[in-house]
Amino acid sequence: MTDFIDILKNTVLLCDGGMGSRVQALDLDIQKDYWDKENCTEVLNLSRPDLVREIHRGYFAAGADMVETNTFGGSKITLDEFDLGDQAREINKRAAELAREAADEFKDGKQRFVIGSVGPGTRLPSLGHIAYDPLEAGMIEQMLGLAEGGVDAVLIETCQDPLQIKAAVNAMKIARAQVERPDLPILVQVTVETTGTLLVGADIAAAAAVVESLDVPLLGLNCATGPQEMAEHVRFLSESWPGLISVQPNAGLPELVDGKTHYPLGPDELSKWLDRFITEDGINLIGGCCGTTIEHIAALDQMLQDKAIAGSHRPAPVKRVPEWVPSVASLYGAVALRQENAYLSIGERCNANGSAKWRRLQEANDWDGCVAMGRDQVREGSHTIDVCTAFVGRDEVMEMNAVVERFRGSINAPLVIDSTELPVLESALKLYGGKSILNSINFEDGEEAAEARMILARKFGAAVIALTIDEEGMAKSVDDKVRIAKRLYDFAVTKHGLNPSDLMFDPLTFTICTGNEDDRKLGLWTLDAIEKIAQELPECQIILGLSNISFGLNPAARHVLNSVYLDHATKRGLTGAIVHLSKIMPLHKIPEQEVRVAEDLIFDRRREGYDPLQAFIALFEGREAVKAEKRKKAETIEERLQERIIDGDRIGLEDDLDVAMQNYPPLDIINTHLLDGMKVVGELFGAGKMQHQIDLQSAETMKAAVAHLAPQMEKVAGQE
Repeated sequence: MTDFIDILKNTVLLCDGGMGSRVQALDLDIQKDYWDKENCTEVLNLSRPDLVREIHRGYFAAGADMVETNTFGGSKITLDEFDLGDQAREINKRAAELAREAADEFKDGKQRFVIGSVGPGTRLPSLGHIAYDPLEAGMIEQMLGLAEGGVDAVLIETCQDPLQIKAAVNAMKIARAQVERPDLPILVQVTVETTGTLLVGADIAAAAAVVESLDVPLLGLNCATGPQEMAEHVRFLSESWPGLISVQPNAGLPELVDGKTHYPLGPDELSKWLDRFITEDGINLIGGCCGTTIEHIAALDQMLQDKAIAGSHRPAPVKRVPEWVPSVASLYGAVALRQENAYLSIGERCNANGSAKWRRLQEANDWDGCVAMGRDQVREGSHTIDVCTAFVGRDEVMEMNAVVERFRGSINAPLVIDSTELPVLESALKLYGGKSILNSINFEDGEEAAEARMILARKFGAAVIALTIDEEGMAKSVDDKVRIAKRLYDFAVTKHGLNPSDLMFDPLTFTICTGNEDDRKLGLWTLDAIEKIAQELPECQIILGLSNISFGLNPAARHVLNSVYLDHATKRGLTGAIVHLSKIMPLHKIPEQEVRVAEDLIFDRRREGYDPLQAFIALFEGREAVKAEKRKKAETIEERLQERIIDGDRIGLEDDLDVAMQNYPPLDIINTHLLDGMKVVGELFGAGKMQHQIDLQSAETMKAAVAHLAPQMEKVAGQE
């Protein structure tokens, strides 16, 4: 048989309509037909195989190319609620066989498929309803039955929680290996509610980031809404998703009519919508969900036949050119790994090894305080948050779990799971529904430890930080950094199948502030290595733990050196950095002399009578970081407003605007004082003296100012 996925790539196929709604429309006996398992449709595979087979036969006769097995609620966990858990494998296998029997009754030479239906169950792991391990184990039984029953693919549908998707996909991978069907396709369909997100809050971009990382060839939408409400999310997939796309909507948004659920879209209306999706969005697979009937499927079949070229009963998919953006994701949203005109900021403060405040909170089990620290970093502009709970004498697994359980629902930024211990990493990944970053792998002890971490990262779809360390130690020279980076690439990408964009090299920074001759060029060598790795492995990311470069200096000096070094690193090809973002200073705020001496130190521009290290230390002697960063507040309101825009400072903004309105009309404030600030921002950004994160803060401040002034402008207009 031709491979199912290959056919989908070249032909738009039609799936069946709702199974549950067909069953509910029948007059069945609770005892005889349901065996006293009311609302358990799956029991009919054993009690009324004739009925299940007939429903499949009806959809095939209406023109469906495939039917879904009657196993939507067929996981062991869901069946346990009806005391049928021990029969999960048998029920799923029989369901697949019934669908196959119905397909085989047709002798017209048309190829027909059986798709194993796997629903979300009744317990979502991200909401704490069930732990990952029992969820995966329970779904393995269902997957084994479907695979043994001969399905052509498995469809994990109506997904409401990315962590549930991971459990289901991994269960299927385990099951297909056990039955020696390693190429059995896994398909995923998510359910986007009228709120615009999955039930747990994930948007379509976050869901796509997770599903793509699990090597799933098809992502689609089904249930919850009709096609009209799906249109925006279908368009996102059409423009962005690199794989195949499916759409199986309800027959419109359900309505309550005479006490019964009614779906308003008739066959012709549903057909017109899906025709549009095929034509405009390049869909590969269509079908129906709740409220769709044989008549709906017959109308869709006719629509597809009308679109097909002569001699074929199905059209080819419209060619798409999607622009996939490699990303990581929180439970709620995706974050691009490669930021436009900026670097990926990884917040460093939620780390027991680097933050005394975090250690105090962790030691006191003050998890609310930990959440507040995470939120502070997001508020400062960090794109992701590094989390490390390695603390001598404490239970790292328990405390990492405590943090991740709280962060996953409270922090709208992806997590970097940071630990040297495999059990800590594994336990955390089993709690996190987003696409995280695993920190880290290296070859210090050979490849065995890295192997275990890569297997874990691939299972849970995590990106991976890879340190340029091998059996000989930490790479310091340019050649060693590049050599180990290439070895890491072969190991992670070629051997383990990691997407190159998910591999994040850390070529290591070392302090250049010891005065030792051997350390003088370490910063320069790292910059050269960044440039060479970016040239030779351009799809991968390059990050640094930035603060190492300035270790040994006082805080004020460190902030300046870190900021200047980061600017040079990003220009060489750095794509991300582990930083305390609020301590990174835009170059236009640093005095030119300090920038010049910092660059002399970085590039080791010593000359007779001039040591840049000693000169740099002297510049900051006796200075404290707060004093070094503090600037006198502008005296006039006009200057203060302009400075607020340049600095992206929203604290007290409304008070200053109210003062300004005592002397100026709101529109004049915007067009003169605020726009003057934005002009300066544009000039600084264009000259490379302002990082993109600061630029964004300026834009947000401008937006907030306009929002505060807008009602006053309306009042003035009304007076006129």
